[in-house]
Amino acid sequence: MVPSWKTRYWLVVQLSGGTFSSVTVWVMMGPLLVPLAAAFDTSVAGAGQLAAAIGISWGITAPLVGPISDIYGRRRVALTGVTLMAAGTLGSLLAGSYGTLLGCRLISGVGGAMIPPNSMATIADHFGPAERGRPISLLISASCLGYLLGLPGVTVLGNVGGWRLPFAVVGACLLALLAWHLYAFPRGGATHHPLGFSAHFRAVGRIPSLWFVLLANVLYRAASIVVFTYLVALLIQTYRMNQGATALPLILVGFGPLLGSLLGGYFASRPQRLGWAAGGLLAGGIGVGCAFAGDLSPWLAAASAGTGVLVMTVFEPISWVVTAELAGESRATANGLLATSNQLGIICGGSVGGLVLALGGFQLVGLFGAASALAAAVVVTGVGFRTRASRAVQV
Repeated sequence: MVPSWKTRYWLVVQLSGGTFSSVTVWVMMGPLLVPLAAAFDTSVAGAGQLAAAIGISWGITAPLVGPISDIYGRRRVALTGVTLMAAGTLGSLLAGSYGTLLGCRLISGVGGAMIPPNSMATIADHFGPAERGRPISLLISASCLGYLLGLPGVTVLGNVGGWRLPFAVVGACLLALLAWHLYAFPRGGATHHPLGFSAHFRAVGRIPSLWFVLLANVLYRAASIVVFTYLVALLIQTYRMNQGATALPLILVGFGPLLGSLLGGYFASRPQRLGWAAGGLLAGGIGVGCAFAGDLSPWLAAASAGTGVLVMTVFEPISWVVTAELAGESRATANGLLATSNQLGIICGGSVGGLVLALGGFQLVGLFGAASALAAAVVVTGVGFRTRASRAVQV
């Protein structure tokens, strides 16, 4: 047994490296769509399917990997996830056809989906219920850095060396992360009782409060993705900003999830955490609605959206902590379901947001985001009453 993983500080750093890498692998296709379209003789829309493909395998894998982690241990899942991400990324570097690159992205999605729920379960294994908020918030903040650092880094690398260079650099970083996991990731973490694969799903399925948390998470994600999907279009079409000028407002908004997750980590260990989460969702919905109202300056609109996302994100680390407590020994299974609810919220927010935009313009988009956040706040309030009444929280 190697000594480096025995300090929980380094465990959090290691897990943060995994969540940062998984998000970077997820979003790295965006800046490369134009050169990929030229390289594979397709349209930008066709290249965009390469970016969307990872979501398919990710969404399918996330709920399935939880029971595997609960049964066979966190280390095996972590090693497998990083290995698949590295294989998919380095395979993309060598891809000579559109189909090969598509297959590599699907492999990357399978690996990436294993990392966040397994990492959250690992935190729950090594930190007591009152201690989990801060490390979980750090993992979420590390994932946000995938947008703030990973995405710009891929853009610079692609500009310097073409579309293959980002895959080479990210792939090399993943190999280094794999070596670190082989050396230092803690062993154990498998369940100590003979629950089978389906039994873990049945165990979490019998926890009503957990399903309320999942529903609230879908609504929260729908509200937040409205901002990241449609804010740039708002700034261009309503305020006549050019594409390049929207970068700084978008960076401003991007700090919202980073700061909100750190704030949520503070509240996650407090007795009234669900009340704070509900309040943040309510206030955040108001901020999103105001941002899309169309009667602010562009920078005030961006500030309102960023503030709204910040206070809504307080809910995120709280949702991971509550999920781990409710699910007990099946916490990785529940985490996988929480990760799947993320995807459902993203799909719902993006598609319904587009529909309401076509029907009523950006003001209706803002109302949809505000309504989703308000509904999430109502559901979270219900979770608070239910958990207090039933004393369902488990260690």
